[in-house]
Amino acid sequence: MKKIYLFLLAILFLNTQVIAQKIFSEGIIVYDVFINNNVNSNGTYIITFKSGFIKRELRMKNGFNNVTIYNQKTSKTISFNPNDETKYALEITEDELKEKNSRYQKAIFKSIDQTKKIAGYQCDGSIVTYENKDEVQLYATSELISQNETFNNLFPGFKGIPLEYETISTATSRMKFIANLIEVKVIDSKVFIIPENYKIITKKELSQLK
Repeated sequence: MKKIYLFLLAILFLNTQVIAQKIFSEGIIVYDVFINNNVNSNGTYIITFKSGFIKRELRMKNGFNNVTIYNQKTSKTISFNPNDETKYALEITEDELKEKNSRYQKAIFKSIDQTKKIAGYQCDGSIVTYENKDEVQLYATSELISQNETFNNLFPGFKGIPLEYETISTATSRMKFIANLIEVKVIDSKVFIIPENYKIITKKELSQLK
């Protein structure tokens, strides 16, 4: 009888864990972007995703605007700058993307005894140490679960969705991203279509244009 009671208790605990977590398979996250600890936001970063597609758009107040669209089926990423007069969209292969993000691959995550609520979600703090000894801090929620492993290439293998994190651009430049809006909603597939007036080119073709 005692074994049956313990078994039922374990099942109840597992069900509670599943209910507490929400599969985040479709929706958007909007981040405020801060450069070098500026008090006021320097821009906005928007991640939109839906069944194998991820669109990332960085809109800076200085006029810089970059969009990347990842297709999980083809493992390719398309990147373009909407404000550029030259309407070229760069095709990035899976191998090229891995090479670009290679410095993040052997990241070590260490939990810290700090929590905060961000955009309505409870987040736990961690220190991330990369192979080159760079360290950044992040706060992530376990209340949401991403179905796509490439959701955030800066933290490969990390469980949870980062809602506040840092990146190091140069020795003197850091960017901080803090989520201000999370929406679980249906996304129109047209969001992930490359505009017709853009010509998709490879890295080799881009180098020949310079």
